Amino acid sequence: MKLIGGLRGPALPTTPAGVELCAVAVFAGVRVVNLAQFAVASPVALRQATSPVLLLVVLGGYLAESAAVGAVVAGARAFRDRRWGWADTATAGAVLLAQPLFTVPSDRTGSWTAWGFACTLSSAVGAAVVFTRRRHVAAAVAVLAGCYLTATLPGAADGSAATVLGNAFAYVGFAVLARLMVGYLRRLAGDAERAREEAARAAADAARLRERERQRLLLHDNISVLRLFAGGGVPEELDEPLRARAMALANRVRAFLDDAAVEPPPVKGADDRSLVSAVRAAVGDYRDLPVEVSVDLAGGVRLPEAAAGAVRAAVGTLLANVRVHADAAGVVVHADADPAEGEWEVTVTDDGRGFDPAVTPRGFGLRVQVEQALAAHAIAVHVHSVPGDGTRVTLRGALPGEPALVVEPQVAS
Repeated sequence: MKLIGGLRGPALPTTPAGVELCAVAVFAGVRVVNLAQFAVASPVALRQATSPVLLLVVLGGYLAESAAVGAVVAGARAFRDRRWGWADTATAGAVLLAQPLFTVPSDRTGSWTAWGFACTLSSAVGAAVVFTRRRHVAAAVAVLAGCYLTATLPGAADGSAATVLGNAFAYVGFAVLARLMVGYLRRLAGDAERAREEAARAAADAARLRERERQRLLLHDNISVLRLFAGGGVPEELDEPLRARAMALANRVRAFLDDAAVEPPPVKGADDRSLVSAVRAAVGDYRDLPVEVSVDLAGGVRLPEAAAGAVRAAVGTLLANVRVHADAAGVVVHADADPAEGEWEVTVTDDGRGFDPAVTPRGFGLRVQVEQALAAHAIAVHVHSVPGDGTRVTLRGALPGEPALVVEPQVAS
């Protein structure tokens, strides 16, 4: 529960419907407050009335009309039916015109015997709420002010005529202020509603992009295995491990089709968080490549579990790129740690065809599965390649306990 307008109650929604409910509350609140004031002063008003019975009849009719309007707006949770707006205006005008029938001229200004003026100010507020066109609001205010002046000004003494005119202007003031408030809140709610719709569309677009990236992540590394089988002539010693990898990839595709989360395979080994274990696990999936592994200098480096999984996935993607694109005779995967610099480093180097990083755009694997994925773990990626002279990709991160590296895009030379 929250405090709304000084009262304890549920918070109004910041929507167009909430604004209409707030406008109804303001309109009804002004009327209830005025009627409560009259209730306190009613004994004196009845004693001073020239016709107490007629006062009660007019009051009863006004209360009946107010209850009818209240039931309608409560059911609709809004005051937008112009027919009820004109009915309320007409009722208020009738009350004002009836006041000379049960009051003396001296009581028609500043007296609760002539209760119509105070109570019908809420009709000016209601007109500002219910009517959407300014001319309709102006017409309703003209009716209210005109009826009040017609009933009150002729019998006003010279000294009270200015008071009567000032009171008539109150209808204009209440209507203008209510119109400004309700109009602003309606525009604000409309802007908020449009912002929510745009945010929902943006979220849907982002979800579609994430799904697309999920599909691409799943399929990227599968391509090299499919190409090996499609090309035929797989060495006998590689047939079994490649079939095992193909089965694992097929299971991941099936899980994807079953709408299960497709995550990089967990790092397995003696220490799932070891940098050495992560690199060896990645290389183990590419035994068809002529890979030389040198990781002893990185012994003892342990990474957060998520970072270790990201390193394994990145090294696997780099080896998949070598398999598909490099046409390399040799690949070296090297891991090292430098306590003096507070960094660890993994390099994947091939002697294949290479490329010019300045003119060749990054492919999906290198851009997303390596650079973006590792940047999320504060691991820097540097690519060095020369056409005809192979490619070297370096992954570099902070040793445990050292400040994280600031990862910025790098242009290789």
